[in-house]
Amino acid sequence: MFEVDQKTELFEVRRLEVSDVEDYRTIRLAALAGAPDSFGSVYEVERDRPLAEFTARLATSTIFGAFAGGQIIGMAGFKQETGLKHQHKGVVWGVYVRRQARGQGIGAALVAAVVEYARDVVDQLTLTVVQGNDAALALYQKCEFQPYGMEPRALKTAVGYADEVLMWRQLG
Repeated sequence: MFEVDQKTELFEVRRLEVSDVEDYRTIRLAALAGAPDSFGSVYEVERDRPLAEFTARLATSTIFGAFAGGQIIGMAGFKQETGLKHQHKGVVWGVYVRRQARGQGIGAALVAAVVEYARDVVDQLTLTVVQGNDAALALYQKCEFQPYGMEPRALKTAVGYADEVLMWRQLG
């Protein structure tokens, strides 16, 4: 299995281990608080989850973290689909970079880490992004994901519904 470990002078991207559970919980909650309309879960629900649930997620998923100065500043997850007719696909989920760390290539490095890891596991990747999140759409297109559809009213928030752009990328 291909392992991704990317390091620059500004930041490092590496796969999170179970021992990174506090960092994972920190960045996941920061994502949900900082971009509440961009994710399917909500801060209040995840905040109240026991640490053991975050540990279990790390044990059963592939999640990459970006670190700068010893602090976690971003994350991106990968999950392989199950079932004989779906296991050739993987999902990119939970991509987030702290606002103050954006514009440094961290998001692209996180997505690249997922893509490189997934090459040995699946034939294609899918992801969704909230319509109107132009920065995320641009990032994913830069990372060679292509839109293939739209799910209307995919998310329901306190202010109404949000559509999601469906994107995919073939690997290999």
